[in-house]
Amino acid sequence: MNQQRGTLVALSAALFSALALTHGGASAQLPASCAELLTLPPLAGNPAVFSATSVQATTSGRAYCNVQVVWRGPDLRGAAGGYADPYPAQNTYQHIRVGIALPLNTNTGDAAWGGRLILTAGGGAQGSVPSQTARIQMNPAAIGAGTDSGHGTADSGPGDSWGVVQGEGLNHGKVEDWAGGRSNYVAVRLAKQLAQTYYGRSVERTYWTGFSGGGHMGWAQALFYPEEYDGFLINSPANHWQKFRLADSWDEIARKKIAQQTSALTAGQMTAVVSAARAACDPLDGVVDGFLADPRKCTWSARANICGVEGAPAAPNCLNEIQAAGVDRIYDGPRNRFGKRIWPAYDHGINLGTSQNTQGSTVQVLRWTMFDNTFSGANLYADQESIDLAAAAGANVSQAITYEDAALLGSLRTADYTDADFVELLREAYNRGIKIIVTHGTADSAIHWRNALDMYTRAAAYFGNGTPDYEGLHSWYRFFPVPGLGHAAVNALPQVIDWVENGVVPDRIVRTTGFRVLCPFPQQAIHLGGSATDPNNFVCGGNLQTKEAICTDLRTPYKEETSDKLQAYGRHNPAACNEKSNVPLGPGPAAVVSEEFRGYDADDEPAAEQVPGDDG
Repeated sequence: MNQQRGTLVALSAALFSALALTHGGASAQLPASCAELLTLPPLAGNPAVFSATSVQATTSGRAYCNVQVVWRGPDLRGAAGGYADPYPAQNTYQHIRVGIALPLNTNTGDAAWGGRLILTAGGGAQGSVPSQTARIQMNPAAIGAGTDSGHGTADSGPGDSWGVVQGEGLNHGKVEDWAGGRSNYVAVRLAKQLAQTYYGRSVERTYWTGFSGGGHMGWAQALFYPEEYDGFLINSPANHWQKFRLADSWDEIARKKIAQQTSALTAGQMTAVVSAARAACDPLDGVVDGFLADPRKCTWSARANICGVEGAPAAPNCLNEIQAAGVDRIYDGPRNRFGKRIWPAYDHGINLGTSQNTQGSTVQVLRWTMFDNTFSGANLYADQESIDLAAAAGANVSQAITYEDAALLGSLRTADYTDADFVELLREAYNRGIKIIVTHGTADSAIHWRNALDMYTRAAAYFGNGTPDYEGLHSWYRFFPVPGLGHAAVNALPQVIDWVENGVVPDRIVRTTGFRVLCPFPQQAIHLGGSATDPNNFVCGGNLQTKEAICTDLRTPYKEETSDKLQAYGRHNPAACNEKSNVPLGPGPAAVVSEEFRGYDADDEPAAEQVPGDDG
């Protein structure tokens, strides 16, 4: 982990100390109204509270106190908080907006507070306080809390500009409040103190539930503030922020190169590609049901759709040879000049469209990496050949950059601060007995499901004997791929709660729609026959981590994206992936201290040992 980011995280305790110091304990008599909360600590007399409101509201017939706080730490300004001009200015306090929903202390039955606190965040980088009414509607009702992640107000600047100081560097304070979790740490501490004041008793259990960007922020809490939590539900997380957002536009820039070389792909051609791949690969999991249980098994090539090939679609939806090679490159994922995969690919079965324009998400991370809020996404190209073709066509390529160079620069400048994927920091969560469930749809076109698998693999290697031992994680951390699901959440919060509070291990998750039975990776749902919509006709078993799947997921080491190396995890390495290798891929004997990941050179000779944590 970057040293400067570590310093900022360590600074959090001092910055937020006012929250603990100003709380004098519960009143002898509980507050009789929501408004009375404003006259008592931790809101009254707290120098960190810039403003606060507390009003009674209702949702689905249930009453609660809607508390809205603008929090500013006495030291959260200028260099002391890691902030830089102009957001906020050196003598202007950083403001974090916090929303907390407290079931009335006079509610009875299921509407009464059940002792739980549940935090959440919305998608993207947040920027507004999320609604907490879903927590009030739970049975029993729970306290809900969330923040704007420290930006979104007038002093934050337009769009995503709050994250970078033009021409200078990242605004580390703002980025730390969001991706480093400082803002949500404020919320969890403040909510616990308000509960003590309002109910006269402490929070019994604390959970996080979040989807997409909310999953990103959930991982930040698990990594940096695990002492505050008991369990996490993390759906389709965006925690590899710099990496996945750059990869968002891999298919766009690959299509741009196709258009430079030949005719641009049409919607009809892409639809035919997706249909053919699904038809070819659907049976691979043992049942034809419209879902690709493990899309990594699908090795279908777009060459099957070349005009004139038997079984190819008719013109105009068939492909020429250049188009077919380009489509295969899209689904193969970004590789560098040495042919080494930089980041996981999108899988077959997902229609990625026909756009050749760099996505806004990619533009954001490019601008932060370049320290330039005016940098154009049109400057991103698949490779040097694509840049040369653009120059030959008369384009201005003075600021052009290849994908691999952008990936390396992003890792060196930005990812240490924006990405919440430092698996070694999960040690504290493990030691505390925290339970974590992660889900991710295998047909997610917004965030690759293999992002979550990458995190799981690195954690399995870190806590194992260097080689990923997924079973070793199952006592506290389980990953559930969701076949066929797009960018959507799975409501597995009841399973997290049951696991934490009752010791009920989530051996499988049953859904009422889509693919019915989810199994903890690397197990898969095995169809026993009968209706594919009846969960009783499936059992969890087997092992998705075949040699082919393992070797497909190897990528360049973090901060070495332009190198002729592949990341390795003990026995999961390029040497073992050679066709004639007899090296076993499974985990070795248990070890007291895990062997850290090692990079391998192109000739499969071990490279220099990496320091634990530097793998991102």
